[in-house]
Amino acid sequence: MARDYEIKPAFVQAITLDRLGRQIVTTSAFQAKLEAVNHHWTLQQCNQWIRREQNMFMELATENGDNRTYALRNMGYVR
Repeated sequence: MARDYEIKPAFVQAITLDRLGRQIVTTSAFQAKLEAVNHHWTLQQCNQWIRREQNMFMELATENGDNRTYALRNMGYVR
């Protein structure tokens, strides 16, 4: 059963370091972590949640499609 309190920990687990040392998260990685805790979201829903709840993350590249990459801003933190 999907529980709302499992969303943020799934987001935190999806965060990785890139080769420049930035903390990044991709929409597909976040979606995969959500699937593990029984949240079945689309990539669009994941993007909406990141934009709404995690405003310390900025979108790195504006690509076509819903699989986007976000990076933690300077001095930012996960809300």
